[in-house]
Amino acid sequence: MTQEERKQKSINKILDAAEKHLSQEGIENTDIEKICREAGLTKGAFYHHFGSKQKFLLGLLDKWIEEISMEINSSSFGSLGSSEIFNILIDRMQPVFEKAGKQLPIFLELYIKAISDKSLNEFTVRTYNNFISFFSAIIEEGIKKGSIKKDVNPNNTAKILFAIAIGLLIQGLLRPEGADWAKLAKTSIKMLLD
Repeated sequence: MTQEERKQKSINKILDAAEKHLSQEGIENTDIEKICREAGLTKGAFYHHFGSKQKFLLGLLDKWIEEISMEINSSSFGSLGSSEIFNILIDRMQPVFEKAGKQLPIFLELYIKAISDKSLNEFTVRTYNNFISFFSAIIEEGIKKGSIKKDVNPNNTAKILFAIAIGLLIQGLLRPEGADWAKLAKTSIKMLLD
């Protein structure tokens, strides 16, 4: 095993232990020592890999985003139109969000903290840009296939979709039973793209 592989293995052990810990304890009760003990690593290893609690939480966010990205891989969509693709993405994402449970507020909190914290800001802007690029590519493909009107700006529309997604996520956290959030998301996409 190479040094890079060992490093990634240690990071993954910490992140896996953290997911378990945070789902039981929440962000307010994050205990680095308990997470390290569960991972079978020292606090020194933790700080070597992450440097701070915030960077660690960002690493967790990155892992979560990576899992989402794998779940919504667009290569399996073939000849579907963009609206259909976004509807499938919503269907695929619903179990991911349900599984995330208590972690979703953590990630929203990190985005809010990123407003005033430069290192957090750089990371969250990078992940945000990745999502915008992903959504833009689907929209551009829809324009090429004729399933989305040609006068749509893919980048701006992707930003609107991201804003809708965050807004629905917040509403869903505040009032889980307040609406059929997946149906509302699909209606939003139809209104925006059709």
